[in-house]
Amino acid sequence: MKGGNMTENKAATGNGFTGKKRLLLIVGVLLTTVTSQAANYGNNLVLPSKLVQFNITEMYSLYATLGGMGMMISLPLVGMLCSKFSVKRVTLAGVISHFAIRFLLMFAPNVGIFTALWAMMGLAAGLYISAPYTMMATIVSPEERPKFYGFIATASAVGSLVGPGLTGAVIDAVSSNAGLIIYGVFAVIPLITLGLLYPYQKRPGNGKKFDFGGIALLIVFVCCLILWLCMVGSYFALLSVPGIILPLAAVIALVLLIKLELRSDNPSVPVEMFIKKRFRATFSVQALMVAYSTCITAYAVRYVTYVMQGTSFQSSTVTMPQTIVQAIVGLAIGTIIGKNFKKRFRPMALLALSIYVIALVILSTLKPDSSMLVIYVATAIGGISQAITQSIHAPFFQSELKPDEIPKAQGMYQFSSTGGASIFGAICGACINFGATFNQVFLVGAGFVAVALIIAIFTFRFPKEELTEE
Repeated sequence: MKGGNMTENKAATGNGFTGKKRLLLIVGVLLTTVTSQAANYGNNLVLPSKLVQFNITEMYSLYATLGGMGMMISLPLVGMLCSKFSVKRVTLAGVISHFAIRFLLMFAPNVGIFTALWAMMGLAAGLYISAPYTMMATIVSPEERPKFYGFIATASAVGSLVGPGLTGAVIDAVSSNAGLIIYGVFAVIPLITLGLLYPYQKRPGNGKKFDFGGIALLIVFVCCLILWLCMVGSYFALLSVPGIILPLAAVIALVLLIKLELRSDNPSVPVEMFIKKRFRATFSVQALMVAYSTCITAYAVRYVTYVMQGTSFQSSTVTMPQTIVQAIVGLAIGTIIGKNFKKRFRPMALLALSIYVIALVILSTLKPDSSMLVIYVATAIGGISQAITQSIHAPFFQSELKPDEIPKAQGMYQFSSTGGASIFGAICGACINFGATFNQVFLVGAGFVAVALIIAIFTFRFPKEELTEE
């Protein structure tokens, strides 16, 4: 009887983590989220100053994308790296290398080295940005995941709120170089707690060779795609040599990559994840859904600045209601949904996507003399959706995965966000170049999310037998 209770307790708490150890690990995971968000959002303040230093301010859009390009390369590789070296080592390596690269950026002597380091910074960030969901999945039980993923959503909101504020204050008081590394204060506790307490777990495939061919094709695909999306129309014409060669090379690399990875015993890019119905559905929805975030962080801010002629302070407050609401709702939503997750998942997921559409439609009605309150309402209700989606999407696709598949899936899921945002941003940029207004861009974003909603209606569901078992 006693042994049976011990087994039950172990199952109830993930991998047997209990007491202070479990609490410290959870805190470490949440602060890892704060660290990554604080660093990434702080980049928006650091980058302009660094570009002024090198007298290349006109290339802001290109450099703003380089970090995302780096993450698009490393995120699909996370699963393979975790199989080879363990989740713990990959995560800690990502946190440490991310800080080290940012430290080196302080002393970049020329544009070439600065460019290389800025792209490498994205590579390092991608190694640990998806780790919180993977690690939390091993610390808590499957039944608890929605609740604790809600806490991750709150931590994400805290990082995106505190990071820019702290970075901006340091830039004003010290320098932009100091702003590059100040986020590191949040990384101290995760490095200690995860380094000392999180287990080193070997995964299947640990002894297999690296799939260097897959890595090379992934780099070619991502670089050609992102450079074409960012530079076409601004740096070269659509019907020019680079305008034709770059997308063609991207397509060829993608086709070869898929063929190679399907035959590989240890693929670098886990394309086999798309066999999983729930992952495939969530990946597609996420790639389209990020249109909302792109509209808010890029175009709503620009609308306030350029159309409404708002102050810098007003522009900086655009996302604040969303962040606050996301932080508050994230604390509760996982607990509420987690009690009957399989039954409540579908209606809550569809509700979140519907709210995104409503928020973007509200933004599309903006006029030059509109009140900031209209924007605040739109971003506030968007914060509800942010908290919901960050709490429930991962548990949904994880429900059909084996434990060793979770790191691969999380990396690819995060890849859908980065890739989707890059593609949508490029489409919006092209629309604006052809004369579209910001209001029309918001409607394009609403259209993207509406497509995601349609996909979710047909795919976001658990089988009846699983619903009856809950």
